[in-house]
Amino acid sequence: MRILLKNLKVVTPFRIAEAEDILIEGRKIKELRRDINEKEADIVFDFSGKIATPGFVDLHIHGAMDHDFTEATEESIQEIVKHFLRHGTTGLLATLYTKPKEMLIQDVRNIVRYMEWGEADKTIMGIHIEGPFINPEMHGAMRKDYVWRPSLEDWYLLRDAGRNYIKLITIAPEVEGSMEIIRDASLHGIVPSLGHSKAPFDLIEEAIDNGMAHVTHIFNAMEPLHHRKPGVLTAALLRDELKVQLIGDGFHIHPAIIKLLYKLKGHTGIILITDAIRVAGMPDGEYTFSGQRVFIKEGKVVLEDGTLAGSSLTLDRAVKNMVKLCDIPLTHAVRMASLNPIRVLGKEHRKGILAVGKDADIVIMDEGFNVLMTIQEGNVRFNAFEG
Repeated sequence: MRILLKNLKVVTPFRIAEAEDILIEGRKIKELRRDINEKEADIVFDFSGKIATPGFVDLHIHGAMDHDFTEATEESIQEIVKHFLRHGTTGLLATLYTKPKEMLIQDVRNIVRYMEWGEADKTIMGIHIEGPFINPEMHGAMRKDYVWRPSLEDWYLLRDAGRNYIKLITIAPEVEGSMEIIRDASLHGIVPSLGHSKAPFDLIEEAIDNGMAHVTHIFNAMEPLHHRKPGVLTAALLRDELKVQLIGDGFHIHPAIIKLLYKLKGHTGIILITDAIRVAGMPDGEYTFSGQRVFIKEGKVVLEDGTLAGSSLTLDRAVKNMVKLCDIPLTHAVRMASLNPIRVLGKEHRKGILAVGKDADIVIMDEGFNVLMTIQEGNVRFNAFEG
């Protein structure tokens, strides 16, 4: 099957190419140039100057449509995936939050079972465990009583349950026993992410030497910048080894701070995420998250005490916010949602770029950043014109 996408404004994301065509053959991009003959394709879509970008990749999604990945049933996962495909996400990490030992291990096993033996969707590229080895003083929207005391024995239980599908773990290096887990995760190809932490700067430098390479939702669940006591935020901003997750919903971080972050980390150091929880895609109202009441109003998600509790964000909106609210160039905003996250997963040789030979993971948006079509490995997974 050959699909031809015509007359696009292609964001590669290294450059913008006007009036380009993309020919897809099978799962790959076959040609990318002007004036491809329609006779070369079985199906032709003419988009008249609409925007084409690489598929978005979200490293931090808990759920959507009143489902989360702790359920791990085929139906619940399909509902979550469907929601994000409608908004251009072609790859994601199923993110599990901190829970009691047996429950979290079972959650990991359930996701693995779905990926190995269920009708696994290519959208799910692995697992991100947010915790459980975090600083209980920085638990954020997660329950403090669910935090585990770090031990290699317990980590081995999680790692073995993950069967090589765990790609990212959020961990606080200052908690006794965490450094050994950071080292072991790194040795097994799992990216340790600094988060829910109040670690001092010198300890974070040690963690970097032991494989720490990522920061979970920068500015959130970490202490503010202090000029005499450098900590997590200082390390995140200063050390180039650390790529930072950014929740670009306009609630978690003020646009002026995002501009400052962009100035310091640049377009290669920022990864857009949603941190979406089960309320994503749902109307305003009261729901539950990790056994707690949460409320959504006009897109903002909070606990009863007003603490931000994840988001209802999608990456198409995050890209729009970067461009419209923060004056970030479109190429850079798109890169933050595509190439940068896929590099964390080590798949940049196949995905994250629109070029011949790459997987045909493509998002088509209008000038208002509304997703019109999502193509995943050559298959049209969402088409707004079909309703």
